[in-house]
Amino acid sequence: MPSPHLAESDSDGPVLMAYLGWLRRRWWILLLAAVLGTAGGLAVSQVQQARYTSTTSLLVRPVGASAGDSNPNAKVNLDTEAQVVRSLVVGERAKGLMKSSTPADELVQSATVNVPPNSQVLQVSYEADSPKEAQAGSHAFAQAYLDLRRATAQASLDNQVKSLQQQIADLNKQLTAVSGKVAAAPANSVERKRAEADQSVLTNNLTSLNNRLSPLLSEGIDPGEIISDAPLPDSPSSPNRTLNLASGLGAGLLLGIVLALVLDRLDTRVRRGRDISDRTGLPLLLELPQKTATVGVLPATHKISRELGRLRNVLLSAVPPAREAGRGRLLLLCDGSSGSAAGFVAANLAAAYARTGQQVALLTTKPDSTLTAITGVTEGRHSLAAVLRRDVPALKALTPVPGLGQLRVLVPGDLEADVELPVAALLEILAELSARFDHVLIETAQPTVAVEAQALGRHVDAVIVVAESGRTRSGEISAALKQFEQVDAPVLGAVLAPRMPASAAPAKPAPTVAKPRPRPSPGPSGGAPSVESTMVLPRMNPSPTGASAGSAKPAGPPKPTGQAKPTGQAKPTAPAGPVPVAGSGHGHGSTYRSRGDAGSVDGSGRSYALDSGEDLG
Repeated sequence: MPSPHLAESDSDGPVLMAYLGWLRRRWWILLLAAVLGTAGGLAVSQVQQARYTSTTSLLVRPVGASAGDSNPNAKVNLDTEAQVVRSLVVGERAKGLMKSSTPADELVQSATVNVPPNSQVLQVSYEADSPKEAQAGSHAFAQAYLDLRRATAQASLDNQVKSLQQQIADLNKQLTAVSGKVAAAPANSVERKRAEADQSVLTNNLTSLNNRLSPLLSEGIDPGEIISDAPLPDSPSSPNRTLNLASGLGAGLLLGIVLALVLDRLDTRVRRGRDISDRTGLPLLLELPQKTATVGVLPATHKISRELGRLRNVLLSAVPPAREAGRGRLLLLCDGSSGSAAGFVAANLAAAYARTGQQVALLTTKPDSTLTAITGVTEGRHSLAAVLRRDVPALKALTPVPGLGQLRVLVPGDLEADVELPVAALLEILAELSARFDHVLIETAQPTVAVEAQALGRHVDAVIVVAESGRTRSGEISAALKQFEQVDAPVLGAVLAPRMPASAAPAKPAPTVAKPRPRPSPGPSGGAPSVESTMVLPRMNPSPTGASAGSAKPAGPPKPTGQAKPTGQAKPTAPAGPVPVAGSGHGHGSTYRSRGDAGSVDGSGRSYALDSGEDLG
């Protein structure tokens, strides 16, 4: 199984970071929505008619029953009084004061009342089309309210005085009648005593009523006063441009966030490693950085190279041994979508294998592959197209990668995209390469486009789907998995490659006819090979001594390799020490052990050692 540290953790940081990443991807929607909202607020400010507001402040005092309350701290309920100010009764009075023809209910709609906290003050505001109308309306409503309050209080006071006076008149009549009874009754008689008692009660009641009437007759009505009269406005109160712009900006941002969230939910492009596992269920083997400035075989110290080196280590234990003993492992890397991501990952993964000293072959079945540009090889006279035409053996068509002699590339050549590649011939090529190389990596297009990708998937040891960050969609990965599942291909997992630069977009090369070149002869075993060289390191030959690499002695002086031998012909091994190999691409006499010191191809248990280079043409 792949190493867990290569895949993205389920808890990859706070959720806030995920949302910030989403906002970063959709920033242009938020910016556009904010600009449109601000422009809308500005347009509203230009369309709205200018309105002016003036405010009058009133000090409200208790009147009527509240004035005669024994509690000197009694206060007026200003919330109720505020509703009175905006009543139709006050509106009718204000209409008369303003000498306006506008209906009272429309005038009331233009008036507003504010109650400052912890005060006995009412602020009456009036909005109109001109400063003078606003000033007159505010003063009119304030004065109309005071007049109504005074009239109401005066009417209540008059009613109280009238009621008391009527009661006093009735008591005086009763008192006159009782006084007559007292005068007419005999002295010390029961009737006289009763009449005197009634006379005393009536006298007391009359005194009480007179005491209540006296302050009412002397009381003055003071409903309140205007403490700050309405000023003449010098600037319009509406439209409020600042408020409109802020409201438009806020509404635009809110709409932009909603729109960006909807688009992000509808977008199925893979941007993080967890998108692959969450949406398709395919295990994630490795997530590379989202961007890369260089598209090519990166140096061993590069971050991507180190990550692919770790993936190589995992694959060495996760990929099962080759189906046939003594053969190299076949690893197929297919694109999850159109692009050059699979070629980039395949080239750098092959370089990671080659840096361990193992023999690696890399080929592509994509006519528009950029593998040639990525690896830096020169399009020579031999290619996969020539091999499929039986013009040249596969081993002869291999091209060395500059600086990595253990890595050979089989360039596509003039493959036709409209013609299906012969799978049987491709399998023969893979069998020939796996017999001489420790690892054979194959780059293919997505299986929904390239039929040979699905066909080769069932014959390789492992399949890896390469997704390109920000370009591959989860539906494309699911479609590729479905194609591989139909042939029971050993799909190991997925690799999320960085977003390839625009310059790395694949372009179909124009077909060229290569001129025949003379067959190169092998040089001295210790010399550096030419880029055009067809020399490859041989896989393994039996060693009669059965010595292992650890017991090898230092090599003697390099010897000429002699005449090249046909492909597959065994050659006696050199003495116990390692022999410099021509065509290794390193330019020195170091010897690299091939894979599998543990056993031979024929199963005899004999050990193997590398011999000198041979012409496999």
